[in-house]
Amino acid sequence: MFSEPQYLTSKESDDRHAGLTVIDYEEQTAGYQTAYSRLAASETKEVDYVSYVRNPEEFLGQQLADFSKIHGPNVKTLLGAADQSVVGPLVQALVAAGYLS
Repeated sequence: MFSEPQYLTSKESDDRHAGLTVIDYEEQTAGYQTAYSRLAASETKEVDYVSYVRNPEEFLGQQLADFSKIHGPNVKTLLGAADQSVVGPLVQALVAAGYLS
């Protein structure tokens, strides 16, 4: 996931109020329909609970380094027990960045 940049960019639009001013032309030409009405203001925005993380790889590395200081060899045991085709490249990148030894 960290090696593919499309997962590290925000998909959020710069114009946060576009939904309030955009005209739905399909709805305008369809005539009045009592069974369907939608308020643009009723649409909610998804909350990003990790918006404070600017660099996910750096954040993961720092948190894993802090965790390994507290729990010592248990972290290496857990990482060793995981599928190395998945965890191996991540661990190598974190070791190369200096987060793990």
